Amino acid sequence: MKKPNNYISFYVSITRDSDIKSVRLEYVDVTAQKRRMAAQWEYDSSIASDLFNMALLMSKSEVLEKPKWPPGFLALAIDPLFAPALLTVGSSEYQYGFVKEAMELFLTLIKVPNNEEDLAKIIDKAGNFLLDHDDYKNALELYLSAERAYPTQALYYNGSGYCFYKLGNIEEAIRKERRAVELEPDNYLHLNDLGYSLLEAGILEEAENILKKSVSLAPSEYEFARNNLELLYVRKEGPNKRRHRIARKSGSR
Repeated sequence: MKKPNNYISFYVSITRDSDIKSVRLEYVDVTAQKRRMAAQWEYDSSIASDLFNMALLMSKSEVLEKPKWPPGFLALAIDPLFAPALLTVGSSEYQYGFVKEAMELFLTLIKVPNNEEDLAKIIDKAGNFLLDHDDYKNALELYLSAERAYPTQALYYNGSGYCFYKLGNIEEAIRKERRAVELEPDNYLHLNDLGYSLLEAGILEEAENILKKSVSLAPSEYEFARNNLELLYVRKEGPNKRRHRIARKSGSR
């Protein structure tokens, strides 16, 4: 996404825009709970307003007056550790070309108190956002930082393993994905990723066992592990013995 002429980075806004600076100062000395509540209210309002305007635009109706700041800006000014706003504003910054600023916001998620609801999912969404943009190096930086902060959270090891795989380091990918499976041995997504990496590394017997377990635990609509197992049999028995199916690493990414 190209940067529009009227888009100003959050970091510029928070230092130069007198109105948004005053909002930050207004909430500096209030309790964390009050700051969080105010940020939540502002965030929900800005997202709802943005969605409503989009609906009006699609219906070719007259839109409401455009807000002065993009969604999440005021919420983040109120509470610099409000995770949903860090994700939203970080994504906007990245899409408009402010990659360094976006990464600072995404990495700030690691500093959010662990009692934040769905923090692991929010960090993983930031990682997946970077993966969707084929930015494996920055995604890896985020996942490794999350690992160091939360060493028992399997989701981050699975994320870093995927990044290592995409960056061509299959050995490190396997090591990370083994750790994810150690932490969550019955997670069919982690099992599928480990099985696929083992398959790509030519460790076929272990890959077969891992993928079979993933298949046994996965819901019926999850096809990746079954397809990867089929690919494994193709490689073991030869391409003429079985019909080749599309294999994929991780149905969650």
